[in-house]
Amino acid sequence: MFKNIYKSAMLIYVIQMVLIVILVNNNFMRSLDIFQPKSEELFRLTIGILIFVLNLFSIFVLRELYRRFKEERQYLINSLKFRYIEEQNRIYRKNHHDIKNHLMVISALLKEKKYEEVEEYLSSYLDEIDKNVFNINTGVSEIDILLYSKLSNAKSKGVDVKFKCTAEIKCSQRHVLNLVSILGNLLDNAIEACEEMKHDKYIEVEIKEDPIDYIFRVKNKYDFEQKIPAGTFFEEGFSTKGEEGRGEGLYIVKNITDKYNGTINLNTDEGYFDITVEIPKFSLEGDCN
Repeated sequence: MFKNIYKSAMLIYVIQMVLIVILVNNNFMRSLDIFQPKSEELFRLTIGILIFVLNLFSIFVLRELYRRFKEERQYLINSLKFRYIEEQNRIYRKNHHDIKNHLMVISALLKEKKYEEVEEYLSSYLDEIDKNVFNINTGVSEIDILLYSKLSNAKSKGVDVKFKCTAEIKCSQRHVLNLVSILGNLLDNAIEACEEMKHDKYIEVEIKEDPIDYIFRVKNKYDFEQKIPAGTFFEEGFSTKGEEGRGEGLYIVKNITDKYNGTINLNTDEGYFDITVEIPKFSLEGDCN
């Protein structure tokens, strides 16, 4: 449906341009008295009315395109929230199952009056909970949802995850999806790289700020044997596996970062893939495109 509206808009604009060209050409030919219609006034009036009507149609088409864009954007945000709810539900079911087992152990220890063992067991259990629960508060709920879902997924795959956020992001709503796209692609690449490793699966995510920029850093272990120039990773279609249809993630990140006048730094030394994206605060907080 969205494609049909887009095609209609393009058709209207093409017809408008053709009519305007005819009108301008007629004015030029008028001075030469060439190819003039019998009723010049009627001809010009007809063309003018057609252009006016098409302009009215254009307004309605543009409104519909804008409405569809907002719906699509809301759909993407809702899908993020749905994945977050799914992840929460999975964690709840897992904890619900685990807690019964833990309660059985604690109950057995209490019956045997092994209070020191109970205290040690509870302490270990609480430490384990702290390791698996992420306290994420970036200031943007959609980013919180994305990070929680991605990092929880990484931990469920045996990846050692470290997360640190010392910034409160102030982002205009119109720029949220672009920021989600940057972080989502960076995390997807990091998780995918860790999945291919047999050991030392490690991801570090850091979000911070300085007076000018918001800084997003994702660091992970990787096992690429060949030395690859940093700029190559951002080329469209490049993949370390050489598979067709892959390698778009960092290319997308680069394009969006450039759009916001940001910078990307990549370091692949010592077996780490360490990428830092810096985006000026004014680009995200304002209404720039």
